[in-house]
Amino acid sequence: MLKKSMPALLVLLLTCSYLWPANLPAAEEKNHLPVIAVLLYSKHFPRALEGFKAGLREKGYIEGENISYLFNGPTEKIEALDAAMDRLLAGQPDLIFAVTTPAACAARRATRANNIPVVFAPVNDPIAAGLTQSIKHPGENITGVMVADSEGKRLQWTTEIAPYIQTVLLPYNPNDKSSMKSLQNVRAAGAVLGLKIIAEEVRNNKDIRALINHCPEGIDSIFLPCDALIESRIDDFVALSLAKKIILSVTRREMLEKGALFNYGFDSFKLGKQAARLADQILKGTKPEDLPIEIAEEYFDLNLKTADAIGLPISEYILRLAHLLIRAPQVDAGAKGENPQHAIAR
Repeated sequence: MLKKSMPALLVLLLTCSYLWPANLPAAEEKNHLPVIAVLLYSKHFPRALEGFKAGLREKGYIEGENISYLFNGPTEKIEALDAAMDRLLAGQPDLIFAVTTPAACAARRATRANNIPVVFAPVNDPIAAGLTQSIKHPGENITGVMVADSEGKRLQWTTEIAPYIQTVLLPYNPNDKSSMKSLQNVRAAGAVLGLKIIAEEVRNNKDIRALINHCPEGIDSIFLPCDALIESRIDDFVALSLAKKIILSVTRREMLEKGALFNYGFDSFKLGKQAARLADQILKGTKPEDLPIEIAEEYFDLNLKTADAIGLPISEYILRLAHLLIRAPQVDAGAKGENPQHAIAR
């Protein structure tokens, strides 16, 4: 009986010895906790990271259980981004989430040799920034979410909200490629709309303070470009617009809540969730080069409290077109249980 069972037993042992080494890598891979490094330029983009994490949670990635994040806090200076990226690479990440164009450029420079996947959001113009040569076929190790060329449309919204507008102040940062792209687009749109664009170069916080303290005379609107440095001073630009009772337009909703009159652009939280969908595909094996760069959704929102503060009436036509309205607090008893800040329309 034992002799008859020996061949079967031998076959079983040989099969197990053959399969066991092949299963080791799979077991190691199963136990590996993917690490996502986050390079965030400017402390004023936290909601993009919040949206990114939320988007991955919806895909089943639970921080500490099956995903880990390596984040050393926001980097405030462009010249510090390369060193910040080197510190993140020491943690051997599986993927890099780069927030803003300067961060994406730093991540791209740091990963040319090691080919670690990079997902960016937002970037104004990935081709002009040198991140890729194609939107549909990014190639190599990078993809992400870009913003549309919406500066012209935002400038047009300015004239529709306030037809009397003639002169627009545009601060721009020559060290940020997104800012330079905005400058190009605004100048072109201004020529079509018959507006005078006063472009003021600001390279650092000192330049911004000087511009605010010695603002050019005769401006009736301020247009903030897609630039992390300039947008980080939103409180100062809001104060300037309120003091001069002029329009301030911005790129995203967070700055609307700070007191800008209107935004036409992306929602950082939703932008982060959009980037998370790309990251999920990469973590599951899709190559970044096979994932076309996506365009962020855009929204037109109004702050009616600011409109009241600068004495600007808003037409019913414009109100009906807004996705979100920030209203002044209601004083009647019926409004006690309501949120005094937001009324989302359409």
